[in-house]
Amino acid sequence: MKTIFFLLVFIIGNSLCIAQPVIQVEKQSFVNVGKSGYYWQDSLGKASFGEVEQFKATRFLKGTSSIFNGGTSGKVWWMKLRFKRNSQTIPYLFIGYANIDSISLYYRDAKGNIKMISSGMYNLKKSDALLGTGYVFPLQQVKAPVGDIYIKMQAMNTLLVPVKLVTESVLNHALIKAYSIQLIYVGIALMILIFHIFMYIITRSKLFALYIARVILLYYIVMVCYLQGYGLLLGPLVAKFILVHAHFFIALGYICTILFNSHFLKLKRQLPQLNKIFNALMFGWSIVLICSLWDARSLTNILTQALFLLTSVLFLFSSVQVIIIRGYAKNNLLIWCYVLGWIPVALVSIYLVFSLMAIIPFQSYSFNLLTFAGIVEGILISLGLFGQRLKLLSRHNAHFRRQRILLHEQMLGYREQLNQKNEQPAEQLSLKDLTALAQSQDPSFMKKFRETEGQFIAELLRISPQLLLSELELCAYIRLNFDTKEIARTCRLSVRAVESRKYRVRKKLGIDGETNMQAWMLNLTKSS
Repeated sequence: MKTIFFLLVFIIGNSLCIAQPVIQVEKQSFVNVGKSGYYWQDSLGKASFGEVEQFKATRFLKGTSSIFNGGTSGKVWWMKLRFKRNSQTIPYLFIGYANIDSISLYYRDAKGNIKMISSGMYNLKKSDALLGTGYVFPLQQVKAPVGDIYIKMQAMNTLLVPVKLVTESVLNHALIKAYSIQLIYVGIALMILIFHIFMYIITRSKLFALYIARVILLYYIVMVCYLQGYGLLLGPLVAKFILVHAHFFIALGYICTILFNSHFLKLKRQLPQLNKIFNALMFGWSIVLICSLWDARSLTNILTQALFLLTSVLFLFSSVQVIIIRGYAKNNLLIWCYVLGWIPVALVSIYLVFSLMAIIPFQSYSFNLLTFAGIVEGILISLGLFGQRLKLLSRHNAHFRRQRILLHEQMLGYREQLNQKNEQPAEQLSLKDLTALAQSQDPSFMKKFRETEGQFIAELLRISPQLLLSELELCAYIRLNFDTKEIARTCRLSVRAVESRKYRVRKKLGIDGETNMQAWMLNLTKSS
């Protein structure tokens, strides 16, 4: 019985201790092989290839996801892969993520000699990167038929390692396909950018300027040059600068976006409490911006992930509150696109933060999700901005129509007055009598004032024909030396409403803020 028991234990133990998978390169399509790898963290960063090669399998962690996520600690990680090929093909190791500080590839050739290839942003060679999307290592000298390769890697930002073992033909075909899709995304983003530049030139609106800054900082610099690695096309120094200070551009981009969102939704008036929260987020992003200048990536990594998630979700929440619940988009469906634009951004931000925190596994499509969400957001936000401009234009047109009607009524009134003057002489009243009529709120006050001060009214309309009847009445009270409180009491308005009306009259008549309006009104007919 004991013999049978030990035999069962041995069989079960052997079945659980599965050897590391061997990757068949000739049959391998363009997929990540992270699950086939074994991993070990070198906390001190001092282990040599000879030491790691002698480790037992129990020292390594088996891969659990197709893309290895080494976290944001900046520790050194080792990856071990085993592959099989025939003698007629040359296998290639492709790491499809450019933002890795350093990569060292170790293997033994057919004679047992150690071969090492160094690459990464800090050890970059001209032959290492293909259009800035990753690193390619030929493995023709690796010991065959089954070869072991060890990859030593480190990144102060998030260490994401999508690894593929492929033949040259598979690699070339897949890269051409990937570049084609990326060029389409870049082209769409360029059209969005041109649209906002054109709208800014026409309107000089701060909204379009802030969104232009968001597109340039967060899409072109962060997504294209940093995440997709195309900064290498601008030169190794530029790519390295963007890598080191990536959080600076992210923070600056989100500060511009918070200002854009607050200005579009008028949060200071609509949601003052939420506006204070956004001000606090801007302070947090400012801390990230300052820390990133000193390459404090261990701190900015954590802050950026937290602020990225919170800010993206609050963009969606604030737009729903103002546009849907408070009815800002009433009778204008295009403004609804502003809400729809933040939905993919919020969902992708939740997914990516959870992936980076290793709560859910990072997948191959995760790299493209943020780019796709950014493109969808750009299209929908542009439609929302266009809808807002249409709303403002319709409001201005309605205002001009009302002014045209009022001017027409004024002209009819003046013609009637002229006809009455021809029929009978107007009764001339003194300023004291006019003041008494105004204080008693006599309905005939303005009629008597026009008859007595016709030259004053005519001079006002000569300077600004756009003056409304209510604004002419305000000028009459000012000429009679009424202060703001007396005007408010006589016209049954609030003091603030009278002050606003005074401000509009100053602008229409070209009276600067330092000039006394009452003295200006008294001197108007004298100067003419």
